[in-house]
Amino acid sequence: MKETNMKCTFTLLAVLLLAPMVTLHAADAPRLVAPADGSVMYAPHPHFRWQREEDVKIDEVHRIQIARDEKFADAVCDDRLEVVSRFVPVKPLAPGRYWWRVRRGEGDWCAAIPFEVRVPTNVFTIDANSDEATIARIIQEAASNCPALVNFEPGEYRVATNVPKGKSAVEINGAHDLILDGHGARLVAGGTFLSVSDSQRVTIQHFTVTPDKPGHTLVRILKKDEADEKLFVKEEPGYDPDVPRFFEHEGNGGSFLGCMDEAHHGKYLPGAGVSAHESRIAPVPEIPGAFVIAPVSPATLAKIPTGAVAVVTVYRTQWVQLNRTEECTFSDVTVSGLPGAFCGGSENSAKSYLACRVMRAKPEDFFGGHSAVENGRIGNWIEGCTFECLPDDGPCTQSLRMTIARTDGDDAVVLKDDWTNRDLRPGDRITIMGTKDGCGAGATLRSVSPGRRSMRLQFDRPLRDLAAELGPEFPSGWTGARLYRDEPNNTDLVYRRNRHVGGRGHGIKYNGTRAWFADNHFENISGNAIVAGFSWKDGLEGHSARDVVISGNTIINCGWSPIEASSISGRGGNIIIRSNCVNEVRDAAIHIRGCGGVRITGNTFSSTTPPEKGMWINVENSADVQYEDNRAPGRFPMIGKSEGHNFQ
Repeated sequence: MKETNMKCTFTLLAVLLLAPMVTLHAADAPRLVAPADGSVMYAPHPHFRWQREEDVKIDEVHRIQIARDEKFADAVCDDRLEVVSRFVPVKPLAPGRYWWRVRRGEGDWCAAIPFEVRVPTNVFTIDANSDEATIARIIQEAASNCPALVNFEPGEYRVATNVPKGKSAVEINGAHDLILDGHGARLVAGGTFLSVSDSQRVTIQHFTVTPDKPGHTLVRILKKDEADEKLFVKEEPGYDPDVPRFFEHEGNGGSFLGCMDEAHHGKYLPGAGVSAHESRIAPVPEIPGAFVIAPVSPATLAKIPTGAVAVVTVYRTQWVQLNRTEECTFSDVTVSGLPGAFCGGSENSAKSYLACRVMRAKPEDFFGGHSAVENGRIGNWIEGCTFECLPDDGPCTQSLRMTIARTDGDDAVVLKDDWTNRDLRPGDRITIMGTKDGCGAGATLRSVSPGRRSMRLQFDRPLRDLAAELGPEFPSGWTGARLYRDEPNNTDLVYRRNRHVGGRGHGIKYNGTRAWFADNHFENISGNAIVAGFSWKDGLEGHSARDVVISGNTIINCGWSPIEASSISGRGGNIIIRSNCVNEVRDAAIHIRGCGGVRITGNTFSSTTPPEKGMWINVENSADVQYEDNRAPGRFPMIGKSEGHNFQ
């Protein structure tokens, strides 16, 4: 390894105007927000929040302490946090009285305030021999008498056995301070077990969840017929022989066949896959246990090796559905082989996954289960989790595109009625873009009409000024223009100390403002390990990420460019990529696209094959990209430009 000691700053000739998105808050020392002075908490993992200082920078550290005494001699937690102004403890707090305090850097501690953690007095028990109807009745009774604790006796419970897709066995609305404690119980789920809406502080802990029918099977590639565009496969002994059950077009992208990279367990061979959206499956009468999939393009067939093992997966339902919930926590929950997400739903703020696992049933398996797609005003806290052999992306936190139908006055628009419309409120910061990727313009909402239909949004800027900033390609009349909620949107997300090995998609994808990805291990993932600013299908899932720190991660054999910071609007940036170890790359170790203000420091890169872009750090359409003290073999440049873009 050769160290690059020179300190350089490259400013690229940006084709996009990178407008700042800095939000000013109350100044001075940290001001504690929650738990408030004298609060009583029932959640074993309380959520701590403090006011963000006006001049704080993303590389500054805040330190939080929680103690059993006012002098902090008996501390139960002492942690350091970057970027975010919140904290969720992975280790549950035992019932009792506590004090907490925060300081910025080496400054003075703020005044400590007390709070109390209690066990709910309303306690319900689910006996080991309870049937599904009894389980539903007890949980619903507890939800109507919150704060409440529901204890499952250890054992195995079959749930959601005959629940149709889109329905759930247990439905809860408006609950608060509800704890479901499995005490190690196993739930065998046939569909969605629990649906929770418009609730706060729901904790689900100490469960193992498996499906009544597995979410995958294995086949072996028998032969290929390029002339007739056919692929022949045969069931693999020991796995579900009903292969067509997995290869069904159900209106989603989760039903597909993918060939495995047997040299790197859990990684898929690039391009060697077939979706049920594009092909159909049928038995081969003359070969028992064999099936033919067609049509399969010659280009795809060329990438599929004869004799290879392939996973066939189907995506159906998630075992838990959350909608419009706040501060809900999964703790010590293991899911294995589910044909659906760890958790489904939409617009959930400050949800946590703590010491949870998506696991293979057997070490030799190539399928652990799915992760989850999230969106909300406050981001997830994901810490101490394990993700094994995912057939799609790891945790995906997105910002869905909304579409403008028309203007309404000099400073207001009306949104098209669409399922992608989000919770918008006065004071929210938004970005507007044209129908093509390019410049974005920012504004703050002054007023929002009630409801989700024909939403009228009034901006703090005249429409003519926004249109001028967006350029001549912006659609006349504003019809079809895109709008995204930027802040608060997945704000203060933390993804820390997790392990993700094996996956078909990306490791973690993020759109929003303020996120910290720290001290994780990524390995054998087909997509990139960390994507800050993911966008897909004309910007459906977002346009950028801002105020992000990516630090201390180990990344092995992942993706095209294992760390990517991207912005199709040009409004992403203020990103630090620091002290990561990236081994084995394809295109480059880091890819920066459309961002402004990126610092890349103290990283280590290595690979047995050269980066195909010819440099370790690839920069495209970006401004103010700085790098120093990164280490890599000396035969390739540390940083370079994509073809067609020049350094200034």
